Amino acid sequence: MRLLGLRVSSFRNLKNLELTPGARFNVFYGNNGQGKTNLLESIYLLSTMKSFKLARNAELITFGADFSLIRGVVEKDCVKRDISLLLEKQGKKGKVDGKIATRMDDFFGNLNVVVFTPEEISMVRGAPELRRRYLDRAVFTGDLGYLALFHDYSKILKNRNALLKRGELSGLDVWSEQLAHAAAGVVARRVAYLEEMQGLLQFFYKQISGNDEEVVLSYRLNLMEREAYLADPEETLLKTLKAHAAEEKRRGTTVAGPHRDDIYFALDGRPVRHFGSQGQQRSFVLALKMAEIEYLHRRFGAPPVLLLDDMTSELDRERNANLMEFLKNREMQVFITTTALQNVPFEEGAQHRAFQIREGRILH
Repeated sequence: MRLLGLRVSSFRNLKNLELTPGARFNVFYGNNGQGKTNLLESIYLLSTMKSFKLARNAELITFGADFSLIRGVVEKDCVKRDISLLLEKQGKKGKVDGKIATRMDDFFGNLNVVVFTPEEISMVRGAPELRRRYLDRAVFTGDLGYLALFHDYSKILKNRNALLKRGELSGLDVWSEQLAHAAAGVVARRVAYLEEMQGLLQFFYKQISGNDEEVVLSYRLNLMEREAYLADPEETLLKTLKAHAAEEKRRGTTVAGPHRDDIYFALDGRPVRHFGSQGQQRSFVLALKMAEIEYLHRRFGAPPVLLLDDMTSELDRERNANLMEFLKNREMQVFITTTALQNVPFEEGAQHRAFQIREGRILH
């Protein structure tokens, strides 16, 4: 799977950009604020219809423009597809080979990507929201049906919270039952993904760190016992909501469910966020990304496209070398941003192309 060509119009500061990337490593270099990350973001949108920066449509469209258009030619299983995404302030429209994608399955899966940004290094110590965001993105990349489940849950949660904020509790039970049903599907997919990742994470962490520390990656339910929930998800969540009814009424929000859960990262039985050194935390996240790439390779029979946003500023020389060695041994397409070419350690003869980015344009 790879991206053969890209055209971007009126996307952030990329007014009219065309790119023919190489099959392996593509490096975008230049000063900060020139559009390097925007270029990666456009590729990510072409894959997922979502921004990895949680931006609204209006923020993605170049100031003064009515819409943005991202178009790419992709190759998957020796078949070429022309995919495009029209961004308007009121929504997005995807096309495949000139035809409007009326179903999610028609658009998604043509270009699988994994993104690695500096913000993900901080998710170990950061708020649970950062870890949930990582998990949802990772699950969706390998399981296209997850997006519909997650959207259903989010809509139900929004309606339930609206009742709580207005203090209208008469219809709350109906929304609670719907919430519990939708939550069960979301949690089941999240837990299954983490269980698949556990062995891969252990393998790659050992490769990076060179030691035998035990790595643990597990799902943490908010306000609920794991065993009880897995035995009867819907009933356990309903009981939990009922037990915290007074708190919900006071706060005007739903206190339990997937939107409150977390992921537990541990090394040798100790939480990485509290006891892991900076080096251990970076190794953990790097191993997590390597595991994600391997997982997608096994699932789809081909490696995903990797987007690396300025990771040379976050990883030391040894971890950079480990990452490049990992990537070199996989026939995958990689897009890298950096402020200077010398920051990316390519060996002589490595297949790579370099593009200088300035003021939203590619300078050849």
